[in-house]
Amino acid sequence: MRRLLLLLVLPWLAAAAPCEPCSVPGGTYHVALPPHWDGQAKLPLLLFLHGYRGKGTDITTDPNIAGVTGEQGVLLAAPDGEAGSWGHVGSPHRGRDDLAFLHTVLADIGRRWPIDRHAVIAGGFSQGASMVWDLACYDAPEFTAFIPFSGGFWQPMPPACTSGPVILRHTHGLHDSMVPMAGRAILGGAFRQADILQGFTRWQAEDRCPAAPDRTATEGALTCRFWSDCGSSGRLALCTHDGDHSMIRPWLAASLRWALAGGQ
Repeated sequence: MRRLLLLLVLPWLAAAAPCEPCSVPGGTYHVALPPHWDGQAKLPLLLFLHGYRGKGTDITTDPNIAGVTGEQGVLLAAPDGEAGSWGHVGSPHRGRDDLAFLHTVLADIGRRWPIDRHAVIAGGFSQGASMVWDLACYDAPEFTAFIPFSGGFWQPMPPACTSGPVILRHTHGLHDSMVPMAGRAILGGAFRQADILQGFTRWQAEDRCPAAPDRTATEGALTCRFWSDCGSSGRLALCTHDGDHSMIRPWLAASLRWALAGGQ
């Protein structure tokens, strides 16, 4: 099984950056370059955050993630959470200023590779997605779009965001038991994941979008609602599926294409 996994990920490992891991003040990150990059052209970037107890190499060696970024010509970067966790608002782990850390990682990536500043996307899964929601809300200016999966705000929910309008597409399972759509208390009630739909109204307010989407579409197992006629430069999409706590390759591929197209 290990040999098979190595064979599957070999094309993306071969395209990995010379620093492994790449070190910055506060932590480390990992990268996988698109295999057909010519070494000079500007690269779109996907900064993708792992879930709880994960690590960046879980992302860069996963063919279902690195395969998508490789096919779409995108540089994949995956920071390591401190102790496998992220310090978003409401998190049980707040040892590091992760908003500052992620911008430090972004700056270091920009020094090492020619990044297309018009295509800098943040994504994440589970608790990594919760960190992406915080990044979009509080410190978004250097990012052009956000594609979180299966994680949102924790309590206390922000009464308002400071970043302004965003381009954000969220994907979530209707039967997610790890991060339920309705939220849940954890660790004896000391911490609480917030209601996803209630949190999404924060994005509608920030982007000045109407309550009802202007378009609904079926994308395989996903049902997606789109808000592209908002009173701002923001664009939103909320995609749901009938599954549990999961992210599969086609969903990431569709979200990344949407983000690279500016939410169109």
